[in-house]
Amino acid sequence: MSLFPRIVLTDVYVSWDPHSNGAERTTFTRKGTVVDIPPGSQLEQAYGGAGNLSAVIPPGDWRRSDYSASVFSRAAQAN
Repeated sequence: MSLFPRIVLTDVYVSWDPHSNGAERTTFTRKGTVVDIPPGSQLEQAYGGAGNLSAVIPPGDWRRSDYSASVFSRAAQAN
């Protein structure tokens, strides 16, 4: 289980340098993809910042009754 599950809100090309040799990798990520990205991280910026990522289920609050049905929507799986 991920610590920071988030949904990508718009299609994005993610550029990231995971290797010490400096080779940058670019990958296309479709909107609706669930990713594990810590808030405020460089990886978050690579995905377009906090504005392009939405919490799947806010941590610790999933039992609250005031969440809208959109929080538990399965629309992202339609891709």
